[in-house]
Amino acid sequence: MVLDTLQLFWRGPRFLARLWTTWRSAGTRAALAIIEDIFSSLWIRFWMRFAGLSRVGRIATRLATWFAPPFRARSYLAALYRHGYIAPSATIYHAALRLGAHVFIGDRVIIFQAENGGPVEVGDWALLWGDSLLETGEGGSITIGPQTRINRGVQLLAYKAPIQIGRDVGVSTNSIFHSYDHGMAPGIPYMKQPLQTKGPIIVEDHAWVGAGTIVLSGVRIGKGAVVGAGSVVTKDVPDNAIAVGVPARVVAMRSGEPYLPPRKAAP
Repeated sequence: MVLDTLQLFWRGPRFLARLWTTWRSAGTRAALAIIEDIFSSLWIRFWMRFAGLSRVGRIATRLATWFAPPFRARSYLAALYRHGYIAPSATIYHAALRLGAHVFIGDRVIIFQAENGGPVEVGDWALLWGDSLLETGEGGSITIGPQTRINRGVQLLAYKAPIQIGRDVGVSTNSIFHSYDHGMAPGIPYMKQPLQTKGPIIVEDHAWVGAGTIVLSGVRIGKGAVVGAGSVVTKDVPDNAIAVGVPARVVAMRSGEPYLPPRKAAP
């Protein structure tokens, strides 16, 4: 849309002819609306050229958004330039953040590095929608693959073990991934319990995690798998399986074929 508007502007006579025709047929307000649209497009594109993680880049992004539409309608801003879009209200406090090309980071997203936190890597064209939290500490790291969508209110907390999310994955609203938990030794207050983990959380390519899902440490969600909303995932979900419930269990395969659980080895 922005490029089409700019091309129209620079065509000169054709633009003036359209403006004249609009003014005569629809009045002054309609003609001014065209001028306003062109001005806002030029303004946004100019300032987004300087956007980025630096102090100047954050200021440039704030200026660009003066005329930008809200929420999801801003996603096109990430496509304008390789450095993508980071909302002015996003909090970035992470020395090992690595962003791919055309990444979108929405309003009030927090990317935080606690003590000894590992890197956060976000792949090309990934979308981090508003109010999501990415936090690493005590050796944990987060990897988000290209074209993956992290929706509103998602929490990815990686301590002790990594969280690895593949390509084209959908993580729905208010889902929580914790690659750790607290110990439960008797006689020790909760806040003094050491952190522990069963291993990394791995979500393979093209999987879909439903809203409000909780994923615990040591779990692999397979390629193309679907986890129903509100589930608690404590065990692996096979490729292309559909799992629901608390705890989540496989109820079907996306192919329509019945799910046959693996046989336990004979003692």
